[in-house]
Amino acid sequence: MISAAAIAAGCAGFPNAAPVAQAQAASTPWPGGTWTPGEATYGSGLDTGISVTMSDGVILTVDISYPTDRATGTRAAGPFPVLLTQTPYKFLDSKAGDYFVQRGYIYVTAHVRGTLTSGGNFAWLSARDAQDGAELVAWAAKVQNSSGVVGLNGNSYMGMNQMHTMGALGAGSPVKAIAPGCTGSEFYRETYFVGGIPDATINFLRNLPSLMGGTTTLAFGQEVVSDIAAGGDKAYFRDFWNARTIGNLAQKVVNADVPVLLWSSNGDVFAQSSLELYAYLQNAYAKQPVYGKFHTSTPASGRYQIIISKGGHCAGQDDRIRLEWFDTWLKGVKTGMDKTAMPMHVHELISDRWLNTSHYPVVPNYTQYHLDNSNALKSSAPSADGSETIAWAKPSPTTSVQFDSPAFTSGGTLAGPVSASIYASSTTNNLELIASLQAIDVDGTVTALTSGTVVGSLSENDTDRSWFDNNGVSVRPYGKYGTDRFTAAGTIKKYDFAISPRFAQIRAGSKLRVVFTTQGDATSCTVSIGTAPCFPTNAQLASLAGSMLTIYHGPANDSTINLPLLKASCWRSSDNPNLPYWNTDPTVSAAAAPCQG
Repeated sequence: MISAAAIAAGCAGFPNAAPVAQAQAASTPWPGGTWTPGEATYGSGLDTGISVTMSDGVILTVDISYPTDRATGTRAAGPFPVLLTQTPYKFLDSKAGDYFVQRGYIYVTAHVRGTLTSGGNFAWLSARDAQDGAELVAWAAKVQNSSGVVGLNGNSYMGMNQMHTMGALGAGSPVKAIAPGCTGSEFYRETYFVGGIPDATINFLRNLPSLMGGTTTLAFGQEVVSDIAAGGDKAYFRDFWNARTIGNLAQKVVNADVPVLLWSSNGDVFAQSSLELYAYLQNAYAKQPVYGKFHTSTPASGRYQIIISKGGHCAGQDDRIRLEWFDTWLKGVKTGMDKTAMPMHVHELISDRWLNTSHYPVVPNYTQYHLDNSNALKSSAPSADGSETIAWAKPSPTTSVQFDSPAFTSGGTLAGPVSASIYASSTTNNLELIASLQAIDVDGTVTALTSGTVVGSLSENDTDRSWFDNNGVSVRPYGKYGTDRFTAAGTIKKYDFAISPRFAQIRAGSKLRVVFTTQGDATSCTVSIGTAPCFPTNAQLASLAGSMLTIYHGPANDSTINLPLLKASCWRSSDNPNLPYWNTDPTVSAAAAPCQG
């Protein structure tokens, strides 16, 4: 659940974390161990309201923050690399990049067409926006005192358009590195829909004018929201969403020879697809099938890295890590950051610690827990058939059912994508089922970990893009969502659906619980962005109204929760809640058989 204020705080700038005490020595806690952020050596000046004309005649407005001599206040001679941010937001301060400016970068903040004071019509990451990005790069590379080298920087919208810009630029451009924050491979399958139901992020589209200004954002947002509600094309994964699917650009970005630092968080609306984008980039670089699992047999490259922080959308971002990234690729500083064999840097929930690893998914052999008659999750298949029936209604004790695992005597770790394989039927031709995973500590403390949703009519998966473990268990079902396929009332059917990935400690003596409901909690639907299933389309409402859903389990219909579990000893984390340290946090090279319980 994320508010408009959180969007503003997360996207407006790139807040510096508290300084870390360290010796000015050859070896430091920073990535690569040979680099230190250093103090500011320049002041900053600002030129605002610069007009830049696009190839179609539309004028965009741009601000430039540039290094100055701290003694005289005059513009420093340079030359300096340029960092470009393309923002639609009112609240982004054009001085937000001054951390970089003071350390020898020019920072260009361009206002996206149709927002703020830029001309043209807002079209939300359209092909024209991508072309704007390419033209802005060419312009920024030639600003006064530029070295001709450009990096792309920014969070959320400003992260997504980096990928689209690179898709339009191709190889040989001035861009030598990008750092998309709070960005993933999917819009439809995670950020705006969950299981095919419009989620809380639809509220974002309703608020475009207040966030972005411009004269065309209101009409754009209203048209998209209205079409979704009416069950039009935009309610399905068709041309509109496919054109904006960032995962489709992974191969183009790799072909452009541009390193990528992704940065998301375990509570983000890109928590799932940011990790998938990391896998796609690694696969593309290794000339493997882009949309497949990133297998441990494929080498990991330090050119493509991801940080998963704690918190919600755009939480935990740190300019110092990004500075090292850009120093490495734009200034040629030999930081060692690019040499890591562990390009995934992940915050572990509950323990509040960090670890480094390389491949995604992490776990090759999933642990299946079977739903049982005693409302238990058992490691072996149940011997008797059973079922539970719940109404399609807001969650309550009478409209939910839960299953608990045995206690984990030695603890363990949940590491990556989760999935459910559930046999169910409905009294109508459609169903909605939500599976929420919780950790239950010894003292009874409940920690919500993650959830996933399936809609019966949109439950068909693309087997070519779905992921399976070594034993054929579905671990990351990839839904098609192109058209409704209804099932006759009373038909028992198996539903494989994704549950958002998490990296979480399972404390010794605690257990896991899965709770099944049929509607999202209304309190999760008032926020600006979020992944709770909130706003079923009119057609979905009609097909779900009054339905009763039955979950089946037992030898005839073996329903399971599929978990990426590691033994506690295989996933040790350092006592480091603030930042990932490439050199001091422990590593997990691969979750081989000894790590599996």
